[in-house]
Amino acid sequence: MFETGDFLKSVGRSTINVEWKGTFSDYFQLAIKNPKVTYTAVRRLYEMILSHGVETRPNGTTEYKFFKDKLFGAEQQIEDIMMYLKAASMGLDIKKRVLLLLGPPGGGKSMILGMIKKGLASYSRTSEGAIYRIKGCPINEDPMHLIPDSQRAQLAQQYNIKVEGHLCPVCQFRMVTEWNRNLSQVEVERIYINEENRIGVGTFAPAEKNDMTELYGSADIRKVEQYGNEADVRAYAFNGELHVANRGIMEFIEVLKAKPDFLNVLLTLAEEQQFKTPRFPLQYVDEVLIAHTNESEFLKFIAEPQNEAVVDRLYIVRMPYNMKKEHEEKIYHGALQTKLVVKDKSIHPGAIRLASEFAILTRRSDNILRNGMSGISPRFILNTIAISLVRTPHEKISPTDLFKVLHHQISEYPVLSLEKREEYLHYLQELAARMDEFDNLSSKHVLKPKRGSMFDFMIGED
Repeated sequence: MFETGDFLKSVGRSTINVEWKGTFSDYFQLAIKNPKVTYTAVRRLYEMILSHGVETRPNGTTEYKFFKDKLFGAEQQIEDIMMYLKAASMGLDIKKRVLLLLGPPGGGKSMILGMIKKGLASYSRTSEGAIYRIKGCPINEDPMHLIPDSQRAQLAQQYNIKVEGHLCPVCQFRMVTEWNRNLSQVEVERIYINEENRIGVGTFAPAEKNDMTELYGSADIRKVEQYGNEADVRAYAFNGELHVANRGIMEFIEVLKAKPDFLNVLLTLAEEQQFKTPRFPLQYVDEVLIAHTNESEFLKFIAEPQNEAVVDRLYIVRMPYNMKKEHEEKIYHGALQTKLVVKDKSIHPGAIRLASEFAILTRRSDNILRNGMSGISPRFILNTIAISLVRTPHEKISPTDLFKVLHHQISEYPVLSLEKREEYLHYLQELAARMDEFDNLSSKHVLKPKRGSMFDFMIGED
């Protein structure tokens, strides 16, 4: 048992980053030995997922261990995402597309993105995922951008190091005024992806009063007075979300709700990996563009002809709800191990089976492309399970107990139209006729996920 002081010291030490500082000459030698430190953001993200291991399933499909026991029923979606990352990391033209996760609320869009962001942050703390920047650069500039264009072909041929992009306005200014074009003495340091500290993860969410400065920063009035010119790099705050996301991930929440000005920035960013800041030339950034939205917004967006250019620059991955009861059950059994723990309370496996089958019935469609794109979300079922745990007086929640709560929740759910409510209540009556089957279900017939699976994301914002 730790004493309080020892425990706090131990926790503190576990969060300390391994520092590395040196000159560009030191970094250059390090890069020659380990070219991975010069990888682009999309290549680094792809390698991060692969670093957790890959297996071939009996049916010949690929299983990426990074997602194992964390996502259920999303094999095709994971494969689509991985093929996008693989092609983009190879430099193919698909890297000029925005990865759009399209699906209903609670379909796992935020879950996947949350996993990726956390995984990338952890990977940046390993030797394989190490990232370095020019010290003092406000956008965490890749030190290799110091190499002139005329020398980059030789660098690629001799050391297999490919350099894309150019210096930010601040580093261009420092090249002349501070470093006197002497690259060898430019200071370099290691950095770590950290969403909370705004390093390598940027986020943009459309709102009524969005200002473009959220994306590309703004002039610092006090420094403008000092330097006398808004076009002076020393008088500008390069702290927009697009600057923050450099070397990592840029997340666009409900991107299709954004105003045309914001979407135009996105178009240029996707096509050229550059964006325009007032009074400065185009700025290069190295970031994976990931957006997510729901289907209703998408259908409205594509109905407008003027949005065709934006749609053409999207790589769309559908993120429907699960359509298999065994996958749905794993979500709820996993939540009962983590987010839905109530002392001296348990739930009969048949109750979980009943709730899972009901959810899947509501998601069916005659159109195969619409399967799972609407219906009752996992979040609704998790809410129902939570209510049953506190509402039912006895220790074990039976299928009948959960049925009663589910029937009440559907009857009172204001989101549903009268037609949908009647349809869903009819499904419940069909399941009620099978109550003996659910009552007799044994726990040995239920596939449960391993303890510790990442279900926190499943009931978070989406």
